Amino acid sequence: MAYQVYFQTLGCKVNSYETAAIAKLLAEEGFEETRSCEDADVYVINTCAVTGEADRKSRQMIRRAKRLAPHAIVVAMGCHTQMCRDEEGADIVVGTDDRPALIPLLKEKMKLLDRADSTEDLDAGTRFFEYGSVNYQENTRAIVKIEDGCNNFCTYCIIPYSRGRVRSRSREAILSEIRDMAGKGYREFVITGIHLCSFEKELGRDSMALGELLEEVASIDGVERIRLGSLEPSCMTPELIGVLKGIPQICPHFHLSLQSGSDTVLKRMNRKYDTDLFRRVAADLRSAFPNVSLTTDMICGFPGETDAEHQESCAFAEEIGFTHIHVFPFSPREGTRAWDMEGKIDGAVKAERTAELRGISDKMESARAEEFPGKKVEVLLERRLEDGTWEGYCREYIRVIVSSDRELQAGSIVEVNIREVRGFSIAGTVASC
Repeated sequence: MAYQVYFQTLGCKVNSYETAAIAKLLAEEGFEETRSCEDADVYVINTCAVTGEADRKSRQMIRRAKRLAPHAIVVAMGCHTQMCRDEEGADIVVGTDDRPALIPLLKEKMKLLDRADSTEDLDAGTRFFEYGSVNYQENTRAIVKIEDGCNNFCTYCIIPYSRGRVRSRSREAILSEIRDMAGKGYREFVITGIHLCSFEKELGRDSMALGELLEEVASIDGVERIRLGSLEPSCMTPELIGVLKGIPQICPHFHLSLQSGSDTVLKRMNRKYDTDLFRRVAADLRSAFPNVSLTTDMICGFPGETDAEHQESCAFAEEIGFTHIHVFPFSPREGTRAWDMEGKIDGAVKAERTAELRGISDKMESARAEEFPGKKVEVLLERRLEDGTWEGYCREYIRVIVSSDRELQAGSIVEVNIREVRGFSIAGTVASC
């Protein structure tokens, strides 16, 4: 009987992709995935370290795994364990630069491999580890990782330490995976990485390398939508935006990482742009994509943030007119420069500022939804709901509730006439053929 493996993933889409990649490699070794942790012979936790809270949760989940599956071998991997190699409760610990060692270490632990037969990849952390075509997908859209690592060293961020420097996947491998997934019927492809615009930066390229890659992706039969992961404003040059405008499959939804709308806070964060540059990028995207959705991340309560700086952030967010803001209270991460910064903000103040900015986000998200009744949108259907309607997302990444008197199928793209707004979502009926 095959050994059973249970997976738990914390954090971002990149982590989810890498969990699926490890699952694929283990399947090739004869392991089977189980949805029941109690039945697991191996319990794999892919950890996160992006904030102090993520670190705490990673430690908690590792300890919890031992209680839920006391007879399983607990494997801890990912960003948290890259920084904390002596994690109590884990039988095997690997980080982000030695993931290839996981399988030989596991087989050795299970007496399936002699130590003399195991190998160590000594330069794994200096190049992109290629998994091949990975079957992790978000039900109907294919996630494709093209890059790992970051060279920016923002003062609040541990990622350059936990993920290492920028290293890019080969174009041949990226295009091969997309051709494979398109052949399996996937129509939307989400291009992701830790610092997406740094693709091929280690080769001396600028962000136009990403534009060239996307043109190649768009030429593949079956690719109907291309959606981009988080983008750095400083990389969004007029030249790159011009290339994106010329690719019909590019979805008019861009997640631009802002973090703060105050120039003085941005400087303390060591971000590589100011609000003037961000404003220019937003304007260029709106010019190139008239119905564009802009989303972002913002941090409230960064060390030293004054009431005036917070209000600058709120005002700038309203000026840009985001479709949605992921708002986070500042979470100090040991090992970053911000950990030792003076001017720590009281927790109650952070909570108040976070609530205010989330309120602004909710108002803008509602206003954005109100723009759609009377319009026709293309919707990628994701799942059927209990009441018989369908849920999906339009190209602008607005949630759509779809009604139809004909049979529909997950993964298909249909045209929908929008009739009404339901909270932050929009609803309508499938257009007649």
